[in-house]
Amino acid sequence: MKKVKAALPLAVSLALGLQALPMSTSTVQAEASANAAQHSAKVEYKRANSFLTNLANGKTKEATRYFSRILQSKMSEDNLKTWWSSLTAQLGAVKKIGTAVQGEVNTVHRNVEIPIEFEHASATLTVRFSQNRQMDDWRIVPEERQFSFSRPPYDTPKNYREKQLSIGKAPYELPATLTLPTRSKHQNVPVVILVHGSGPSDQDETFMSLKPFRDLASGLASQGIAVLRYNKRTYEHTAKMSGESKISVDDETTDDAVLAVKAMAKQKGIDSRNVFILGHSQGGMMMPRILNQTPDKSVRGSVLLAAPSRTLPELMLEQFAYLVSLNQLPKEQLSFFQQQFAILQDPSFSPAQPPKEFLLGTPYFWYDLAHWHPAEVAKSQHTPLLLLQGGRDYQVTTEDFEGWKQSLSQRSNTSFKLYPKLNHFFTEGTGEKSTPDEYAVSANIPSYVIDDIVKWVRETQK
Repeated sequence: MKKVKAALPLAVSLALGLQALPMSTSTVQAEASANAAQHSAKVEYKRANSFLTNLANGKTKEATRYFSRILQSKMSEDNLKTWWSSLTAQLGAVKKIGTAVQGEVNTVHRNVEIPIEFEHASATLTVRFSQNRQMDDWRIVPEERQFSFSRPPYDTPKNYREKQLSIGKAPYELPATLTLPTRSKHQNVPVVILVHGSGPSDQDETFMSLKPFRDLASGLASQGIAVLRYNKRTYEHTAKMSGESKISVDDETTDDAVLAVKAMAKQKGIDSRNVFILGHSQGGMMMPRILNQTPDKSVRGSVLLAAPSRTLPELMLEQFAYLVSLNQLPKEQLSFFQQQFAILQDPSFSPAQPPKEFLLGTPYFWYDLAHWHPAEVAKSQHTPLLLLQGGRDYQVTTEDFEGWKQSLSQRSNTSFKLYPKLNHFFTEGTGEKSTPDEYAVSANIPSYVIDDIVKWVRETQK
């Protein structure tokens, strides 16, 4: 990290006679900008604290005072009351509210973070503000142990630059980062768009001590290939998404990937003939649908990392059984999901009117996943595919990898590679099968995976 020089103390400045120097216009503008930002932050801190304090005191109506119009349309007072009741039922009443601090500022939101101590656990509330300082969303995450992250040896910052931009539009505009090779200033370059796995995820796909999307961005851009990554909709717009009554997998994954493809086709510095898309886990599983919904021939090729070829419920039951064997999941949880997934497979199940026994919520989302067969759909598609799989992955196993091979055996433009040492996040480990504890160890995607993707993109591009 670069060291930033501190401003000279006033006494030293006076002694050097600097007080006689005229203040430049740029300095005045910088100070004005800093003052405006400081004022904005104070307003946001006050509003974030007001929201939380009113909730803690049972004043739900007052808590909505600074909601943006979009948030008001998605999150009613009754929904807010239900959410808070559910949260405190799990974590207990609020015991202490910490000091608000400035969080990330991106192209969509300015974030304020407030630590909270509940009776049974601690958590951090992130309140998201629009550019006009209205409260636009929030998410709360239980306090976890601190994890360290490492830069991979192939990350060469001098070889790339990063540009902040946005994907989509209100109400679900997403902040994104385009990592561009520096040597490409006078030529258009291919781009790889990254699509996340399941669950809320930031643009680095951060999980414990791993940031696989950051590794991919720096690794590919260091070798001349641009990379676009963005915050997932369920991460950046958590509260608004929870207020939606018919959330589908397309809402969570497919739609934003399609918007990203369209955006890159128009992006300055990007070769619109060579837009690639890489999906990890659920992102890879949804790739056939993403390709079906993108404009014809707008995607030159797709990379699938640890992509399920089976339905997600099949996969999850296998995962849960393995976790039970490690004593990392109660048997009762496995039984619960077995019952719930059996309900989804009932021919009479309707997501519009799910039976009262169905307790997973978001019925459209689960129904879609229970009946989506990605490898079957990919049979009739024509976009070149590169499928990569970790041999030690317990979440998406080699059975899925073989499923893709079998389904795509009649296609000539597919490539497959199995890495014996890698887990679900494509970091190395030992033993026949990885465990969740492995993700707590700081690690990076190996250079040979980066090199394989670079080689395939170069061979496949027009």
